[in-house]
Amino acid sequence: MNQLGELEKRMGELRPLADLIAIGADTPTSIKQTQAASKASFPLLRDPDLKVAKQYDMQLRGDWPMGMMGDYPEMGYVIIDMKGVIRWQRVDLNFGDHAGDIVAVLKQAP
Repeated sequence: MNQLGELEKRMGELRPLADLIAIGADTPTSIKQTQAASKASFPLLRDPDLKVAKQYDMQLRGDWPMGMMGDYPEMGYVIIDMKGVIRWQRVDLNFGDHAGDIVAVLKQAP
């Protein structure tokens, strides 16, 4: 929840460079609570079947910390350019703290 708030604080820098969408396997109720608590102005979407997480290889693996928890998405981010090319992908529990890195990658886009 706090990580989304950290991204929200950097929206002035992020919004001119990219669309930001958060995706999780949460319930509709918990997504609303998370959006309200983080004051996120960007959409939080549900991925209950982990189709998006698996498509971008962002699900837990058995050999990762907490990987024994089963089929859950891992926290992190994927930066996709306007041509649909993955520019950067990172599993990162503190992704909001690294919003400056995300801005730097986006500014390097061709």
